[in-house]
Amino acid sequence: MKKLLSTLALAAVCASPAMADDFTIGAVNAKTGFMAAYDAPFMQGVHMYMDEANANGGLAGKYPIKIIERDDASDIQKAAVMTSEVLAENADSLNMFITSALAPQAIAGGSQTLGAGLLTAHTIASQPTIPARLGDGSYLVMMSDAHMGGVYAKYAAEDLKAKTAYIVTSDFDPYTQFLPLYFKEKFEEYGGKVIGQSDFSYDQQEFSNVVADIKKLPEAPDVIMAMPFDNDFPIIIKQLRAGGVESTYLGPDTLDLPSVKGLGEVVNGVHYVTMAAPESSESAGAFAQAYEAKHGNTDSVYPAMVGYSFMKMVAAAAEKAGTVEKAALRTAFSELEGVDTEIGEVTFKGFGALPNLPVHIMRIEDGKGVHVKSIKLAAEEIPTPRSE
Repeated sequence: MKKLLSTLALAAVCASPAMADDFTIGAVNAKTGFMAAYDAPFMQGVHMYMDEANANGGLAGKYPIKIIERDDASDIQKAAVMTSEVLAENADSLNMFITSALAPQAIAGGSQTLGAGLLTAHTIASQPTIPARLGDGSYLVMMSDAHMGGVYAKYAAEDLKAKTAYIVTSDFDPYTQFLPLYFKEKFEEYGGKVIGQSDFSYDQQEFSNVVADIKKLPEAPDVIMAMPFDNDFPIIIKQLRAGGVESTYLGPDTLDLPSVKGLGEVVNGVHYVTMAAPESSESAGAFAQAYEAKHGNTDSVYPAMVGYSFMKMVAAAAEKAGTVEKAALRTAFSELEGVDTEIGEVTFKGFGALPNLPVHIMRIEDGKGVHVKSIKLAAEEIPTPRSE
């Protein structure tokens, strides 16, 4: 009888399907505070992918996805503490990690997660300084500031036929400080000339000095390149236009907001760049519709589409590695080529920690963002990231 029971038990075990390993993501980023406008929608996109994948067996069809999340409340100290807690409580189960997009939080968290050997992404961070400071295993998953500067330079020179430009910078953030300088580097390689530069402070509220400096020039620049965030942008564009400066404005990716596009005629013709252009592909349009149906709006579709697309990159890395073991996954991620996602075809191989992918040029017309074109740069067209 004992022998029979043992045989039956063995048969039952053999007949039962093997339990798949979970794929566990640690995530410490902003659900509250000012960065929540960017980090939270990114994670909504991650969750949308997780729900779809888990309904079909999980990541790569066989690794059920779990997410362990904490809110850093847009605070660097909380980011460091929460990351430490997640790592301590889940040291043996984590496969990868997602930090905030903001550089101090990304570095505070990433320095710990990379020490634990985890593939680490930084929501919609665009500062190439982040992977440069953190080292192997840290990746941006959308266009870098250097990439945006190169795209704008190519577009200004080749499509707008611009010969002159004026740039406005701020040392508030690497984005506002360096992106116009990346543009300058490549624009002048294309034969253009930057004929002036001004500086501004975050939340400045007054840009008469910029207007006055531009008006002193012998001729108006063909384009103005300035990257103020959405709090400063309405003020600078209104004061430029009120001062008679009609140069084509090339602005930041943060302009894809109803509050900006609803400013009326003053923003007609303003350009911005984005990763999320529903008009750029069938899959991007379908995601935008699915996101609106699930979350009730399209205002935050940009970060959400990046988050969803990032998970497609992770799935491609898992399939390439044939495993979700953390070291193998990190290595495979760096070798990704031509991954088809909602934000476009993404390649890391040969580009380091900063992906090569199409950047979508948009123009505001009558309260809407109109897709002008998508530009994918060759390696030599992307400016070299600055270390500081």
